Amino acid sequence: MAEVRPFRGIRYAAASLGRDLGDYLSPPFDSITPAVERELLGRSEHNIVRLELAPREGADRYGYVAETQARWEAEKVLMRDEEPSVYVTEESFEYGGVRQTRRGFIAAVRLEEYDRGIIFPHEQTRGPWVDDRVRMMEVTSSALSPLLVVFQDDIRHSVGGIIRAVAGGPPLETATMAGGYSLRMWQLTDPGTLGVLSDLMRDSAIFIADGHHRYEAAMRYRSAIRARREIESDEAVNYRMMHIVSIDEPGLITRGYHRVIQGATQGELDVLMGRIEEMATVESVSLGDRGAMAWRPGDLSNAVGTRDDGEFVFGIYGMSGGFKIARMSSVDAVGLTGGDALERSDYRRLHSEILDPVFEGDRMDEVVDFEYEVERVVSRVDAGEAQVGIVMRSIPMREFVDIVTRGDRLPPKATNFYPKPPAGAVIQSLDGEL
Repeated sequence: MAEVRPFRGIRYAAASLGRDLGDYLSPPFDSITPAVERELLGRSEHNIVRLELAPREGADRYGYVAETQARWEAEKVLMRDEEPSVYVTEESFEYGGVRQTRRGFIAAVRLEEYDRGIIFPHEQTRGPWVDDRVRMMEVTSSALSPLLVVFQDDIRHSVGGIIRAVAGGPPLETATMAGGYSLRMWQLTDPGTLGVLSDLMRDSAIFIADGHHRYEAAMRYRSAIRARREIESDEAVNYRMMHIVSIDEPGLITRGYHRVIQGATQGELDVLMGRIEEMATVESVSLGDRGAMAWRPGDLSNAVGTRDDGEFVFGIYGMSGGFKIARMSSVDAVGLTGGDALERSDYRRLHSEILDPVFEGDRMDEVVDFEYEVERVVSRVDAGEAQVGIVMRSIPMREFVDIVTRGDRLPPKATNFYPKPPAGAVIQSLDGEL
């Protein structure tokens, strides 16, 4: 049974002094490129990127985070709400040339071991990323950014009805960020309504859409405290702030999560291309003159297409020049179980049939990196920062649900829900009670 509760969020007091809240927000840590970081640092001296990411280099980055947060709290840049609250959200953004809206709410959800069948993961994680988030929690005693999770509302869309009713009033905060993204947020404090919302969520399964590293960091952080002392049931450390969205919400968008190969030896690259040519039919795609902007990075995603059958298709940028499409047979043709959503997944097949045999063990972590924007794949290869880009299709929502409910796990960074909830709109304190 999922336990969803209000909490006393920490919010930017400065946002009520005439500045847009968006000046203080940032994407979550794993979505911040160096260019985005520079833009955010220039927006405000109090932008949350200074805590969420901290300086990229230097041994004392965690000390910097602790010192910065303490100063902001002393200066009352960050202040904690007096009442336990759920924060209703409405995100607006453009996707595919259409203005989209995604409604949800931010609440505290009790941490559960995965084997209890209450909170479901779907991705494997990388140890160093979890370690980094644990250290951030230790020095801040906070959760700075919410996980994005999805759930199935009931047939009457009862939770959605509460969200729409709350969003009918004037918002508590409004934020505008780069790329046309905007966020409106309302504070729900009425005990009766909060009780109804918690009851409605009690029988819901919670599926992690984005934030596996942060969830596992929260579990490890709690375990470390348990090793030192007994934890009371209502303590905040038992809960993790989550941005909760219905699976049926129209603005719940999934995109491809791409790979880049960096630092591979020529021998490894030769083996990689040989493996692809052995396993797939590879064809060159004529895109025209890149210098004259006859094509744009988004054309690569369009060439790969969307998932509509069992055939596995991915794009290759930068290997032997130009752009290529690789097509692998459907799972049925290669003898895999047709009804097994995990085995049918593009991401599982990419890793198990292509990447794993080439980059074994720790070498995978050293050589394979991830990009959620195809533009970044192109720019990194063009600049010589990466050798090869692999352009992937998105996982359909039905496939995502099938994989998660079976308890299976995809390789790291297989889902790219868009947009990612920003860090800093609400912060969860991990000290004391909720």
